[in-house]
Amino acid sequence: MLIQSNHILKDKDFLIYWISHIISTIGNTIVPLTITFAVLEITGSATSLGVVLGALWISRVIFITFGGVWADRLSRKKVILFSDILQGSNHLIIALLFFSNQIELWHLVVSALFYGSVSAFHAPATSGLIPQIVKGESLQQANSLLSIVNSLFQIAGPAIAGALVLFVGFGNIFLLDALTFFSSFILVLFIRPNFKAESTPKSTYWEDLKEGIDIARQYTWIWSSMVAFSILNFAVASFSVLGPLVVTEKLNGPTEWGLILTSGSIGGLIGGVLSHKLKPKSPLKFSFTLMTIFVSLQIASLINPISHWIIMVFSLLASASMIIGGVFWDTLVQREVPEHLLSRIGSLDSFVSFVFMPVGFVLAGPLSEKLGMNWTLALISSLVFITNIWVIYFRDYIQTRKSKPYSSNKSRFGS
Repeated sequence: MLIQSNHILKDKDFLIYWISHIISTIGNTIVPLTITFAVLEITGSATSLGVVLGALWISRVIFITFGGVWADRLSRKKVILFSDILQGSNHLIIALLFFSNQIELWHLVVSALFYGSVSAFHAPATSGLIPQIVKGESLQQANSLLSIVNSLFQIAGPAIAGALVLFVGFGNIFLLDALTFFSSFILVLFIRPNFKAESTPKSTYWEDLKEGIDIARQYTWIWSSMVAFSILNFAVASFSVLGPLVVTEKLNGPTEWGLILTSGSIGGLIGGVLSHKLKPKSPLKFSFTLMTIFVSLQIASLINPISHWIIMVFSLLASASMIIGGVFWDTLVQREVPEHLLSRIGSLDSFVSFVFMPVGFVLAGPLSEKLGMNWTLALISSLVFITNIWVIYFRDYIQTRKSKPYSSNKSRFGS
């Protein structure tokens, strides 16, 4: 089940992109906490914080399918370049407003709306760019290295952000983030993707979007994965809401919950490292089986918990399995989906995440009040297990190369 590393970092284009990804991830992990404390310092209102964070999420949901279509219609490299410039300029303006003491809540709301909408174009372009700069046999290693970077900064990011808020101030942090975007822009300029025009220029936005939805419907493994991801995202969000309540009521509160979150972050890092080497015969069946078991147990471990150590173990295993599943999913999409549709499939996948995670955040609390905590946890854990087992074993799951080839009356590449 183990394969030898093919030294993906020797590939100049991927190495450049990987460095740009590291730089961008630094900014992406320090800004959320910075925004949180900035809003609270300006307004002192949790409602205002909800408005800013809601603006970011809503704009992402609204524009994510647009981002997928346009990343497929245009050069993905150009979409990333424009995104970096726009995001860098966005946070440079916020930095200047902090420096001049003119910052107001509405500035942060508008900035969040802009940040969310532009990121909705950047993410699908990125998912489609990787196969254009990495050879097929190296895709899994490339995706795992990117996930390792994400996991590392999920662990270190909040601590770095907290120290920066304390010692350098909000303006300097937004200026630093702007510089990370500009640095990423410069690096991406040197990447040479194997690019062809993705979609037919004469087609409309809605025709291109329908084409992306059609392939998700035609390939059993794509829509089945999205069903599984939607349930898993709902469960993970519910764990984030109900976990602190359970730990506070049944165990010793914030300190132990912090340890549980840390173990989850470490699990993500472990998952990234393992995904670099693992090569199971049926990647998605293997990874979704792991996720089904460990995410179900993670939720169930909150039922009358005996010790926070047990929750920590299952949190670590659940996070590791989610990262492994994500790497295998990204790799299979990049290998199996026609190149001109990659960004649209990526945007549909992101849409599922953006919708079902907020649903979990919103519904978990009311469900626990209505049904009781233990019954709610048991229901969510059972929902994860039963639904995903059905998807994996009873829906002719992961028939990639044996699936009916995607058919379209369009040429694969535009002129």
